[in-house]
Amino acid sequence: MLKKIDQWDVRILYAGMIALMLAVFVWFAGDRLLEASVFLSVGAVYAFLVVRVVSRSFRAFTVMLWSFLLNYWMLISLDVDGALDIPAAGPWFIGFMVGSIAGGYIWSGPGAGRERTQTRPRRPDADGKFSGGWRLALINAACALVLFGIGTAQLVLLSPTAPAVAALVVAVIAGWALFRLPLPLEIRNGLLRLGLPVVWFALAFVGGATDQMALPHASAYGALAGILIGGRYWSGPQFGAPRPPFNGQGRRRRRRKRRPKQQKQTQRRSRPAVAAAREKQAKDR
Repeated sequence: MLKKIDQWDVRILYAGMIALMLAVFVWFAGDRLLEASVFLSVGAVYAFLVVRVVSRSFRAFTVMLWSFLLNYWMLISLDVDGALDIPAAGPWFIGFMVGSIAGGYIWSGPGAGRERTQTRPRRPDADGKFSGGWRLALINAACALVLFGIGTAQLVLLSPTAPAVAALVVAVIAGWALFRLPLPLEIRNGLLRLGLPVVWFALAFVGGATDQMALPHASAYGALAGILIGGRYWSGPQFGAPRPPFNGQGRRRRRRKRRPKQQKQTQRRSRPAVAAAREKQAKDR
């Protein structure tokens, strides 16, 4: 009985959060409610699919989570530039949060109120590699296509110039090479964590100075799409499988073996006996 009450409490909490965010959206949109609802719906569906479907592929899920902030910054640029003439960034943000909550939790059944997780977590095979399949290949291909499409669309809306197109193409090639070439894990992660932000801020500065605000976004979308394309096998027996190295393949410290409880108990029991024997030997002397 208490478990059912707890489940209902959790579901009421999540539903209340969604209702609160929708109320904020209605207040925020005002007279532009119908127009802003488009980006609210797109953001909600985007987040729902990322949580429910894309989460089956760890790399695609990570990349699409990165794209959340990228989409938000890009929509802010569109709002500032006035390219769409409707509010986009705020509705997108609220829609993404609503879709994440709706898709990230179980709403009915025995596990109601719990966070939705994969029933069968992916684990490496005996050789340390992960299996593939057409589902993983389809998820990664669709995500790469979506990212490339968004990058192209924002390029057309913000600044359809030759440098912006070049930034998109070069970024796709760079992202592909970063995960396609057998680089050491430390070098790849370093380039990924430092290279992408540095390039984005540098191109943002250049784009602001030359009135080409699509430059940083084009490079980021291209790099993310290239990562998904280069980080997976697209033919052969490993079709759909991710390319190594993996983040879990680093050196691990050896853990000290824990002694069995019975052995510890016997040692504790033997200590008083050993001490008593030593005292007896000392008295005999």
